[in-house]
Amino acid sequence: MTYPPGGQPPQQGPQYPQQQQPTEYPPPAGYPQAGYPPPPPGQQPSRKSKVGLIVGLIAVVLLALGGVVVLGAVLTAQGKGPLASDGKRIENAIHDFYDTLDNKGFQAAAAKACAADRAEFEALPEEQRQEFESATVAVNIDKIENIVITGDTATAHIIGKLTLEVPGQAPDTDTSTTEHLKKEDGKWKVCSAVTGKN
Repeated sequence: MTYPPGGQPPQQGPQYPQQQQPTEYPPPAGYPQAGYPPPPPGQQPSRKSKVGLIVGLIAVVLLALGGVVVLGAVLTAQGKGPLASDGKRIENAIHDFYDTLDNKGFQAAAAKACAADRAEFEALPEEQRQEFESATVAVNIDKIENIVITGDTATAHIIGKLTLEVPGQAPDTDTSTTEHLKKEDGKWKVCSAVTGKN
């Protein structure tokens, strides 16, 4: 067989340049993929998603803080939050005491009174305690006014209607009264023992 000058056998058919196959999969960093040039140095495509995540987290934190502020404001206005005034706390203590008296009776209300009143109620003879428990009380407070605080004691004028009915006796109704309170363990409590009369 004779070859043309140059010593190479003649090639048949169209000639295509041979492509080099990458030896690794996936291609190493910086190697162009699918014919696109590599991204410019220092620019990462995932940065936008991180910014969105951070903005989302900040929004959630701000919403949570806003909820805490609103809850604190509502509790303060109701006299239950840490920033509530003593006047509001006194009003709440009076309402709580008389609502308990109206709905659950003397023994439950006595449990919400000051320590001296609780001790006095517990010291009553059983017969007297039974009389208190058999009584019915209807309470409707229209207004609490003229709250005067002197250290750990206070007075407040209550306007409304309190009717006490004891079996075998005529109902006793008051339309206004002055309530005495004492602050114990940071909480205001109704306390008739402050006046020395019950």
